[in-house]
Amino acid sequence: MSVNPADVVEWHIFENPAATSSAEGHAIHMGPFATEEECRTVLASLKQIPQFRHGALEMHKKCRRREKRIRMRMPVQVCRLSAAETSWTAHTVDISSMGARLAGLGEPLKLGEFLEIRCGQREAVFRVAWIGLPGTPTAGHIGVECLSPETNIWDFDLSSRTDDEPLFQEIAVARAVQRKLLPRENPLLRTLDYSGKCIQARTLGGDYYDFLDLGQGRVGFVLADVAGKGVAAALVMANLQGSIHNRIGNSDLPALLTAVNEHIYRHTAPEVFATLFFGCYDDNTRSLLYVNCGHSPPLLLRNSGAVERLQATATVLGLFENWDCSLAETSLQSGDVLSMFTDGITETFGVDGKEFGEDRLLGLLQQSRDLDCNAILKKVEAVLEEFRCSDQLQDDSSLVVACGK
Repeated sequence: MSVNPADVVEWHIFENPAATSSAEGHAIHMGPFATEEECRTVLASLKQIPQFRHGALEMHKKCRRREKRIRMRMPVQVCRLSAAETSWTAHTVDISSMGARLAGLGEPLKLGEFLEIRCGQREAVFRVAWIGLPGTPTAGHIGVECLSPETNIWDFDLSSRTDDEPLFQEIAVARAVQRKLLPRENPLLRTLDYSGKCIQARTLGGDYYDFLDLGQGRVGFVLADVAGKGVAAALVMANLQGSIHNRIGNSDLPALLTAVNEHIYRHTAPEVFATLFFGCYDDNTRSLLYVNCGHSPPLLLRNSGAVERLQATATVLGLFENWDCSLAETSLQSGDVLSMFTDGITETFGVDGKEFGEDRLLGLLQQSRDLDCNAILKKVEAVLEEFRCSDQLQDDSSLVVACGK
């Protein structure tokens, strides 16, 4: 069987380090180019530049790196490592596990420059590998190479995707829509500081948290975990969120959740269910009325050091037609810390094969209780990332922290 050379080799342009005259001492590297002809065309253009007329640039043939490149437009934030205080927006033209092609840049860049690029909640350091030439199809584009590709800041599994899969683009749109379902602002409370974070194991996920303005100084805290992961779980999550939002005018929490259970039961597959914690906090009385629908018990760390677990008061949502619940009540005083979490946090496995566990989470909260809510979230996220045995998340992970003021 014959092999097309273009399938196994690629072409690069390198600047001879001994003859380098580029800014900041970084030798130029451009490529890969798919064909020798394309590489020679670019090289001929570069040799019109005075500093490269005397043989500083050389062509090299290398074995092709097998990597998927997907055409995907996503917004990114870019800054130079040497001037991190100044950033600008751009967008991807295509992405791969090793880097990306960017366009819409607000700043001229140089070959070899180091950049920090943020996409969503993830960021990594990249190096400018090539710059599109004026008058060519890539004019205004730059190619960047990721210095830590294991970071996967694009948050996509590119291993089995091809550029002609329309579903991939649709999933990217769905991910953007799903992220907008998470709360974008917190209703103001005088006696409570709170914040949340959701990290999905895949492009789409089934975790959901929300902060609902219930009026008259009341805020609803919702944290749910839909069984499964991926697209199917994400669709149920959106269905659950819509069902709750359509009924938040109902001040009777058990009646509201009974209606939500009926909706999920009737409009999803028989095996679909969700665990959910719904707490209504009153800023005037500091009371928290709640229903726990088979969810991991939130941990309430008292200022005194005592710990309360807000145990289940009902079974899961969506699995049974006949469903009821009981209402429980507690309070949040100054110095108390309440953590609501999904099992993706406590069931994260470490290198020793053991789970992160509730006790480890509780110990971390006790160590961090003097921090504000956002700082506590960042601390837990950092410790989990260090503890985790793999770069790939095993399950969606969400955490909501509320601190009494």
